[in-house]
Amino acid sequence: MSHLPLIVGYGGINSAGRSIFDFSHQRMLFDSIDPKNQNEVLQSLGYLMGTTERETILNKTLIRTIDDDFFNDHNYRSPALPTLAGGQLPSGFNPAKTYNSRQHPRGLAMTIFGLSDAVMSLGLQWDEILAKVPRQKISCVSGCAVAQADKYGMGGMFQASLANSRVTSKHMAMSLGEGSADFGHAYVLGSMGSTGSYTGACATFQYNLKLGIAMIQSGESLISIVGAAESGIVPEIYEAFSATKGLAEDENLMKLQEKLGEDFNEPNHRKICRPFGENIGMSLGESAQFVVLMADSLALELGLNIHGAALSSHIHADGYKKSISGPGAGNYLTVGKAFNEIKKHFGQEAMNKTFFHAHGTSTPQNRESESHIISSMSKAFGIESLPVTAIKSYLGHSLAAAGGDQMISSLGSWRNNLIPGICSTPKIADNVFTENVNFLLENLEFEDNKFDFAVLNAKGFGGNNGTSLVASPAKTMELLQAKYSSKEIKKYQAQKQSIDNQLLENKNKILQGDTMSRYIFGEHVIDGMNDFEVESHQITNRLNNEKFNLESILPYKDFLKG
Repeated sequence: MSHLPLIVGYGGINSAGRSIFDFSHQRMLFDSIDPKNQNEVLQSLGYLMGTTERETILNKTLIRTIDDDFFNDHNYRSPALPTLAGGQLPSGFNPAKTYNSRQHPRGLAMTIFGLSDAVMSLGLQWDEILAKVPRQKISCVSGCAVAQADKYGMGGMFQASLANSRVTSKHMAMSLGEGSADFGHAYVLGSMGSTGSYTGACATFQYNLKLGIAMIQSGESLISIVGAAESGIVPEIYEAFSATKGLAEDENLMKLQEKLGEDFNEPNHRKICRPFGENIGMSLGESAQFVVLMADSLALELGLNIHGAALSSHIHADGYKKSISGPGAGNYLTVGKAFNEIKKHFGQEAMNKTFFHAHGTSTPQNRESESHIISSMSKAFGIESLPVTAIKSYLGHSLAAAGGDQMISSLGSWRNNLIPGICSTPKIADNVFTENVNFLLENLEFEDNKFDFAVLNAKGFGGNNGTSLVASPAKTMELLQAKYSSKEIKKYQAQKQSIDNQLLENKNKILQGDTMSRYIFGEHVIDGMNDFEVESHQITNRLNNEKFNLESILPYKDFLKG
């Protein structure tokens, strides 16, 4: 029997704050949530930012004008750029200050912080999990799309001589694209399962999710932490996107503001990203997001919260292309396959219980090409009015982690019964395809069980298309009830009570100012030459009697004997 990849925890950090306990999701929806939740959002952000000023917290989060000193602090250059808009982490917060960092690139520091929160979100001590689950059965796949590009990573390695500096012993190792997974295994998890990153431009999170799902389904992993981490707020990345004519620039923004009858005396960076409306280009952001996937049997045994299930993630290239950065045909296939799975396995009614996170970059090309995909697929599959949102309007484009932002928002929507609207877009553009589609231009509040599925879409440079299908917590429980007896479900629910109690305690710690990361440096290191006893079927660590199974079977039974 196959394993269902359950989402049992999540954590991360972006310009809206911490993902754990839906703080970042609620920051996007701040005006639509009740005063109690507003206060919790302000508290969680205030401790990160080092301020209690409500207006400062609200003004210095989400997409906005980048802080004056940001480039000087993190890069060798601070040149004049066509815009200083971006989805910077909350002002005043430096993830590298939450642990004993040693000149780590920003994306890796965000990894340590975000992954620590993902572990905390489980409600069970990680060391207890390590005692129950073989470490070789715990995988972590995470990385960046462009680069660890600041001065402590690849940017510093390439620019050191130009800045009258030198390449350090850390630059090369900390420039690697899968460095986020490397740091996860080495300093947070202590895990020894599969590692790396399936890089696919802006669809990298969807690509990594495909790996995580496959490893849980096959039994290769019992736990798979899936993520991505990247900061695109680097001068050279701004210059590169500007050269492609894809970056939203201040001059064009003020012209758009004038055209739309808005105040155009200065650029309104808060509304620079306007997916599916009259728009002028994308805006960059930074984010690290992680979800913890777990085999269903293990999740029920441990009594962990079930936030949903990662059912599938589809990848297709565009085929022959003219421009490597232009939109292409592959995204029709990925969206179509996700829709087909819903209709085939859950029926036509389920198609109308689905909402859609668009890639929604805010470029004129994207608004036309992606809307045609969404509209034509909705029509083909009989969807009456597919709700579509695009949260880059709040966060900017976090590159590899953009799909992670979508995932965290979807999980938050099911917990809070709210989908963030594309509130920066006042009106849908004339060349956007709208048939069978409901582009949400304001926040959507919905009743329990209104939506069973979320579809997370990415259309990346190079023909990297990824579309993921996620089931709601309620729909996931339905699936589990088809496999497990009522007695087993009741046992799980009883076990879950202690987890809920621990999670409440963890949340209170955050609201009382806990911002420290889990960082295990130089502890419990295995010395294979001295600690291992090697046999043909297993390896044993003499220090603690931990055993590593060497059993592996080639999947070619029609060709092999034994």
